Amino acid sequence: MDTWAYVFITTRQPKRTLARLRKIRCVIHADALFGSPDIIAIVKGGDIASMDAVIDRIAAIRLVSATDSKVARWLDGVGPPRPSS
Repeated sequence: MDTWAYVFITTRQPKRTLARLRKIRCVIHADALFGSPDIIAIVKGGDIASMDAVIDRIAAIRLVSATDSKVARWLDGVGPPRPSS
């Protein structure tokens, strides 16, 4: 069963970081924010371990100084937004 998480990302270079994030497979959606955190992303994995691997790839980006992730529960059955084409 797919698992999703919101990942809150702190970086000094949001524009460059956002471009890199959007290239990572299983990053469903990512947006820059005003204030803190700098970026929010929705990531997906087939299970917790694969979702964690995506979050680890985000944390490994040199421009990322911190991440905070929250596993999402889709209580209404709708789920996250579809990946952008």
